[in-house]
Order: sequence, then C-alpha cells, then structure tokens
Amino acid sequence: MSVVVAVTVSAVLVLWATAGGTTTPPIHDPAMPARSYAPAARSDVEPFTVFSDAGHGVVRPRDVAAGSDGNLWFTAANDRVGRITPEGEITLFSDPASRLRQPDRIVPGPDGALWFTALNGRVGRVTASGDITTFVVAEDGASPVGLAAGPDGNVWYTVNDQIGRITPTGEHTTFDGTPAGVYLPMHITAGPDGNLWFTNLDGQIGRITPDGQITTFDTSGADVAFPGEIVTGGDGNLWFTSPGSNRIGRITPQGHVDSFDGASAGVEEPSAITSGSDGNLWFTNGNDHIGRISRDGQITTYDASGADVRTPFGITAGPDGNVWFTSLNSNGIGFIRPSLVEAG
Repeated sequence: MSVVVAVTVSAVLVLWATAGGTTTPPIHDPAMPARSYAPAARSDVEPFTVFSDAGHGVVRPRDVAAGSDGNLWFTAANDRVGRITPEGEITLFSDPASRLRQPDRIVPGPDGALWFTALNGRVGRVTASGDITTFVVAEDGASPVGLAAGPDGNVWYTVNDQIGRITPTGEHTTFDGTPAGVYLPMHITAGPDGNLWFTNLDGQIGRITPDGQITTFDTSGADVAFPGEIVTGGDGNLWFTSPGSNRIGRITPQGHVDSFDGASAGVEEPSAITSGSDGNLWFTNGNDHIGRISRDGQITTYDASGADVRTPFGITAGPDGNVWFTSLNSNGIGFIRPSLVEAG
C-alpha cells in the first residue's frame, strides 16, 4: 500500500540561519591547524586491516565516506572530522569557531566537499584542505539524522518529521512529511529513479521527489522493524537494514518490499549498509561482524573481532576496491578485502 501526498514547503530559510532576528553567515575558520600522523597501530587479520588510534585523537569514529580526493573521510565523537589515506595516514580537522559538535553522518557532496550532520542542529561541509563550514538547519533541540547528495545538485537530510534540502551555498528548505504519514525519518539516499528514498522509524520506507512530493510504502508484510540505513544497489533496487528484525530489506522503485532473514548467518542488529565494488551489499553488524548480502539474498558474515574491531558502525565502498568501516568502540578505521573472501 502507498500513500501519495504533494506537500508544500513548510519553511524556507534563505541563505543563512537567523538567530535572534539577525542574519548570520556560515561560521568557519580556515586557519585552524590540522593534525596529521600515522595511526597508533595496524592490525592485519585477513581479510581485514584495521588502523586503531586509541589515545591519539580519534574518539569513537562514527561514519565513513569516500571522498573525491581518493581518501576516506570520517566523523568522530570528539568534535573532529578526519581523513585517512588508503595507506592509513590520518589527518584530523577541528574548528571550534564553526561550532562543530559531534559530527555524525558524512557523505560526498555535489560540490566536491564532504557534507556531514552534527548533533547541534547543523549540517556542515569540509573541503579537501580541511576548511569547515556549518549551517543551522534545525532548532529547539532537534538535529538532522540522515544525509545524502541528491540528483538535483543539493544535499538532502532528515529531521523530526520533515525532509530537508540544502544547497551548496547554505540555502535550506524543509518539506513536512506528516500528511504522508512520515514519522521520524531516519536515513536517506539517492535512488535509481531520480528521487530520494528514506527509512522511517515506524517501519515505512519513503520517497521524495526533488520538488517535494512524498510517498510512503508499508513494509509490515515483509517483517521489517525499525529500518536503518538505506542505499541503492547495483541491481537498481534500494537495500536497507532492519535492526529490529535482524534482516536485510529490499524495495523496488515501484514500492515492492521484501526482506531476507539473517539469523542463520549470525546477523545481529545490522546498521549501516553500502554497495560494494564487487556487486554485493555490505553492512555492519552489532556482534563485531561485517556482513555481505548478494543480489539474490545470500547472506554471509565475517568475524572482525580478531582484528580488534569493536562495534563496527559506518561503512562505505572505498576508492581502492575495499569496503571501509569504522570501529566505534576501539577507535579504529578499517577495511575488508572483498577479493579475499569467496564470491557471493
């Protein structure tokens, strides 16, 4: 079942957010020094390599994304955005002047920068040279959750019961999702059909067109519970995690939903998901495993605990053909080599 509602723009905040009735520009300080160094330790346990950094500046890394510069970029809980080369050299960027607080989701943007959410109601961007800018997109204690570059050259995000859009220059717009039954939208991604797709805390999957028309799709018949991250797969469908039912879900652009049970393969609370260069989908797992699901639904998990992985969290396909992930509770950034595991 689907519900289609053409929604109107609920708010347009032109160019910069206002505070106390005063228009304020985006805040950044390009003079903030960066800190570059080799990681504290490297662990090679095939098919994994993990760079651990306890005590050296990377604290609870959350999300990771591939940048246009050929490196991986990540967010850390100690108000840092980091860059790691495929060889493991880490550079940390911080910018107190930009009011950067606990950056979370990070994605490549349409302008060559990396864009991220922050837990103080902001969306930010960091250039390849480490120049950080943040924009206020939510107030009253709310913070954006999901983030994705859209096909329209803008960046899209979720916040409260709304879907937001921000231009590369900081002009942002929100679309009210409540008429279409949107309740606490979570993660969002660009779909294969020119629209944005998002997960909803109540179990629905949503779609929003670039002009703000929202559709929601019921997943109750597919054993989906609290869907998490969502990504477009190489098969032209959208794939998402379902941590509440230990399953991986799939939805076609036409709205047909099914899911695959991961319990027999050791799936426990899957979280982030990405499309790998090998044609499979890869996901993080709450039991220190990295998972893979083929396009026909075959699931395999790989134990990463021997490589000092503790709570893998974010995941992305790297420019080197490997699948990179963060290790939240061991302060690490690592990767798995699809070439070293059996074909899916």
